[in-house]
Amino acid sequence: MKTLRVTINDIAKKAKVSASTVSRVIADHPRISVATKEKVHRIMKELNYHPNIIARSLVNRSTKIIGVIVPGMAEQSFQHPFFPELLGGIGSMAYEMGYKILLSNVSTVEEEKQTVKEFAFGGITEGVILVASRAQDPTVNELIKTDFPFVVIGRSENPYVNWVDNDNFVIGYQLAEHFIKQGHRKIAFLGFSPGYMVTTDRVNGYKKALQDYGLPLEDELIVENKFDSDNGYDLMKRLLVREIVPTGVITCDDLWAFEAIKAITDRGLRVPNDIAVAGINDVPLAKFYNPPITSVKINAFSLGTKAFEMLQTIINSEIKSYNRSFIPAELIIRDSSVKS
Repeated sequence: MKTLRVTINDIAKKAKVSASTVSRVIADHPRISVATKEKVHRIMKELNYHPNIIARSLVNRSTKIIGVIVPGMAEQSFQHPFFPELLGGIGSMAYEMGYKILLSNVSTVEEEKQTVKEFAFGGITEGVILVASRAQDPTVNELIKTDFPFVVIGRSENPYVNWVDNDNFVIGYQLAEHFIKQGHRKIAFLGFSPGYMVTTDRVNGYKKALQDYGLPLEDELIVENKFDSDNGYDLMKRLLVREIVPTGVITCDDLWAFEAIKAITDRGLRVPNDIAVAGINDVPLAKFYNPPITSVKINAFSLGTKAFEMLQTIINSEIKSYNRSFIPAELIIRDSSVKS
């Protein structure tokens, strides 16, 4: 049997006050006496009444809801440890500041643009956090036009965008430099996606390290991620099929590092003695893998907390300014990249 929802009128009737008085009690209006507030709150508790968030937002002109848009199919995105950790950072700050999170998972740019329009014009959310940064991003352009508060997790070259990220150029540089200092001269980079700033910055850092140490740049050692279905096994196999056997491999993600190692061992080669491997993200399994994976800890939780802090500043500030923030990353060297 369906339970009837308790309304403000029900509370007002039992408290013998007007519905407008109950509304003012909920809003903690200073002109309502302490005795009346206590009586109304007691009755609300007795009747198990919960204020309608949307109705309250119309009165307060504040929903206390933030939209978070995550790219990729839901079952794929949330299988990766990065997203729960990132959302944990956003959620922890939201809870602390009395906000709720409205999460939307999108699989195409068109879906993302439509979701952004609904968030910006639907009156439900006060701001949006985008969990991706593209080189040419139509969604960002739409948000700039609407003048709706938003933050991007990922570096943007657009001067009118607030963003937070790791210094991915430095990450790519440090990984390549680590391999070079181990004596490697043929180093591959797996997972370059030209449309996304994160991999573009990492591959540029990798290229700069090769240049600084006087090593030739071999384009065939950079394996592009062309399809949604691509994974580390496929990309590594694509490299080995060309009969290009690097001595070191940087992958854009730890999960791809796991899969690349499988492709290497299936070929009858050993990690790290034949081919050294490193990943990025430092997922929990990385240190327990065999061999333990060299990786870069990007502090996804801190990315989330900083993104929320930045968005709240934008929402509450009457002065428009544009902020960028880098969250420190840490290279963690393990057995997968160090010859025994």
